[in-house]
Amino acid sequence: MNSSAEKILYRKAALIFEELGFLMPRSDNGEIFHGDSTNAMVSFKGPFSGCLVVSLSSEMLSILSSNMLGEEGRTDTFMERDSLGEIANVICGNALPAIYGFEPVFHLEAPQPLADAAALLSDSGFKKEAEVHISFDTGHAAVTLLIENNATHKPSC
Repeated sequence: MNSSAEKILYRKAALIFEELGFLMPRSDNGEIFHGDSTNAMVSFKGPFSGCLVVSLSSEMLSILSSNMLGEEGRTDTFMERDSLGEIANVICGNALPAIYGFEPVFHLEAPQPLADAAALLSDSGFKKEAEVHISFDTGHAAVTLLIENNATHKPSC
């Protein structure tokens, strides 16, 4: 994996969780969580194809959705998944130009729920370009950038 890409991905993801989700990342570098998670994926095409996957620990999903929508209490499942998809979309749209530069143009597809993030890596022609873990007081998030195995474009970072 690319450590420069991981640093950029962490900064972009942490900032977006803070600005859109009103969630403050803790200063530790993020713990890997192994519990239940909810995942959203944003696929992209351009000079090469890939996807960005955002995984949230189960306790984070309703908090993120409530914060983004400005509602007190638990939101419905549709709104929770929509909020997670929006976060994934914004992270992807901000991270790709920061990592690969502004010259290559990437076209993002609509965010999709993803049942098993681990299966995506093992069953696909993708490789991990970067993966970061972000800890919050209320749970954890993981953000993984996958690119096609035969991608020849290198990060500009």
